[in-house]
Amino acid sequence: MIPLVHPNQDQICPIINHCSRVRLNFTHTSGFHPLILRVRFTLRRRGFYAAGAKSSTPKEKNVKLIIATIKPFKLDDVREALVGIGIRGMMVNEIKGFGTQSGHTEIYRGAEYTVNFVPKIKLEIAVPSAMADQVVDTIATSARTGKIGDGKIFVLDIAQAMRVRTGETNEDAL
Repeated sequence: MIPLVHPNQDQICPIINHCSRVRLNFTHTSGFHPLILRVRFTLRRRGFYAAGAKSSTPKEKNVKLIIATIKPFKLDDVREALVGIGIRGMMVNEIKGFGTQSGHTEIYRGAEYTVNFVPKIKLEIAVPSAMADQVVDTIATSARTGKIGDGKIFVLDIAQAMRVRTGETNEDAL
């Protein structure tokens, strides 16, 4: 029996290897109990493949992480634009920072205060690499005011993404 290993960790899967060594009084056309075949199918679907053989998993699908900082009042506009192009989820954080803007001054009860850190919104969006340019353009056009402090957009490669509930990976996890 060829053991199954995961391509990322190159670890042998103990469940299928233990089950495949168990002698069963059950004759099946493939020689294995249907329960073992179901376990093996599930493991292969989740990324395990036969050791020594070429990987039966499809070529890695690229996923990009887009990090954008925008002005807080533009969040609803950006969200609606992203939903309009098919983005199904994003993470939003309230942050403070400074850049070219270097803060601003405010008057409160007659006194002038210097605010060094400007409030911003940070968006994190994981998308298939094919959609990355479209998402960046959508964020840029919907967040633009034409003034200093509109924000920045960064695009990063993600090595692996996984949906915790189902075990789906990469583009399937989005």
